[in-house]
Amino acid sequence: MRSHDEGGVPKESFGLLKEELRKQIPRIGLLILVAVLGTGVGLIQPLLFKSLIDTAIPDSDLGLIGLLLVGMVIVPVLGAGLNSVNHYLRAFVGEAVAQRLRRELFNHLLSVRLAELEKFRTGELINRLTRSCGMIGEVYVADHLLPVLLNTILLVGTLTAMIALSWRLALLALLAFPFSFLLTRKTRGHAESLYDEFSTTLEAGRSYLHEVWPGLRTVRAFNAEGHERKRWQSWIERHWHIKARVTTFHELIRTLLPEFINYAAAGLAFGYGAFEIIQGRLTVGSLVAFVAYLPRSYAVLQALLGTQVNLQEARVNAKRVDALLGLERIPSGHKNLSAPSSKGAALAFQNVSFDYGRGDFGVQELTFCVEPGEFIAVVGPSGGGKSTIIDLIMGFYAPRSGTITFDGIDQRNLSLASLRSQIGFVPQDTFLWNDTVSANILYPGRSDDGGRIRQAAGAAQIDEFILGLPDGYETLVGERGMTLSGGERQRFAIARALLRQPRLLLLDEATAALDALTEQKVRAAIDVARQGRTAIVVAHRLVTILQADRILVIDEGRLVEMGTRQSLLASRGLFFDLYQAQSFDLP
Repeated sequence: MRSHDEGGVPKESFGLLKEELRKQIPRIGLLILVAVLGTGVGLIQPLLFKSLIDTAIPDSDLGLIGLLLVGMVIVPVLGAGLNSVNHYLRAFVGEAVAQRLRRELFNHLLSVRLAELEKFRTGELINRLTRSCGMIGEVYVADHLLPVLLNTILLVGTLTAMIALSWRLALLALLAFPFSFLLTRKTRGHAESLYDEFSTTLEAGRSYLHEVWPGLRTVRAFNAEGHERKRWQSWIERHWHIKARVTTFHELIRTLLPEFINYAAAGLAFGYGAFEIIQGRLTVGSLVAFVAYLPRSYAVLQALLGTQVNLQEARVNAKRVDALLGLERIPSGHKNLSAPSSKGAALAFQNVSFDYGRGDFGVQELTFCVEPGEFIAVVGPSGGGKSTIIDLIMGFYAPRSGTITFDGIDQRNLSLASLRSQIGFVPQDTFLWNDTVSANILYPGRSDDGGRIRQAAGAAQIDEFILGLPDGYETLVGERGMTLSGGERQRFAIARALLRQPRLLLLDEATAALDALTEQKVRAAIDVARQGRTAIVVAHRLVTILQADRILVIDEGRLVEMGTRQSLLASRGLFFDLYQAQSFDLP
């Protein structure tokens, strides 16, 4: 199921929790049955003590004494077995909830607008996908929510046995219950703020680690090791202090005060029980059995009341998950792009405007058309909006106004999956998985039908290089492809794009950071790749696009010039200035 209902409104994490619990009703029913059996077994042990003290020993009944002693061994073992089944079922249901939340959240984030997603640090996203979802399912549901019903059964059974032994002592014992309830109620607000601070600190630490390791070269290049040690030490101290406060809170509220109440109640029970024995209204064995039940009843009560405290921690984590589930998705239409006889795709921008929501421009009132099979170059000063055009074509962002059409169909009505299946995208910063060469080129597929991977690699001018690697196409490229040069990664990206046999090829600054010789190889790969398809190439270095059919010149988000190289040079506008500035690179 999706994490959105039919109206497109995101479901909250607790709503998903309830849905998953309904799916787990058969296991929850089995869990209740095991709890009832476990409760019954647990109530037997104190009664064995009572029979031993009140009957077997006074009557010198050795046979009964032997049976009771055997029972005292068997009953705890049976109880432990039932408790193990209980723990397994609770862990299974809790894990099912956690995995449901992780699956729904991950699937949702894959479709969230990039502008929304970029507001969060990577560490925050990972922490909420892993720890926050786990705290709701694996900790709150398994360890606190499901035991509520089980503990209620145990509490009712224990109180029933205590009342049967002595209603006067049971009434005295119940006096501690209101104090425990008031104590729990007073601490709920503090618990929520404490858990919120703790979760925020953990997210900050994880986010820092996800930033510092990829940036280790920069850290060392600037002799910043000492600076980073101080930052990490600062986080350690913050974590240390909040962890100490959380631990102290748990010990005080969950252990110390409840233990004080338990022992005080036990002292009163012994004192009043002795008086009852003197009065002849209670036997010694009954008092021993009652006192054995007493800590169990308080332990169950504290567990029930502790659920209220732990609910605050679950709420804190649910808020973090819900903040991501509430992010706006990229709207996707339902029409599919067909594959007409023309290999190239037609594309048109009509009065398109977009900004990134940071107070800066993206593109403004952009209008142009691209014919099937045409080679279009996009040039202009840095930060002028060139790459934004690529982002909009890919559907990474949606225009604030205006329309983008593909083969005459409005992008808003198109299935993004259908659109992207006909686009080969080569970004400036190529991302490679820590996997084999073949797996990276074939991504997301895993099999090569008919040698297509060799054909694509050949067209991208990278086949010969791959065959020279230690394991050829099965060579591991390392995390993010760091064992490869920039030019090699770019040609890998071109091969990956060509393998899709796209009708539209998009290249975003594919040669911006390459040396002249490597750039020449990549440029040759681009020349082969664009044959027979529509190609849009964003370029900072003009040598890459000299053979373009038309050149779009973008400045401050606006289309300021458009035409062939010769016409733009003749008009002596911005393109002429760029041409002159890079003349040493041009043939």
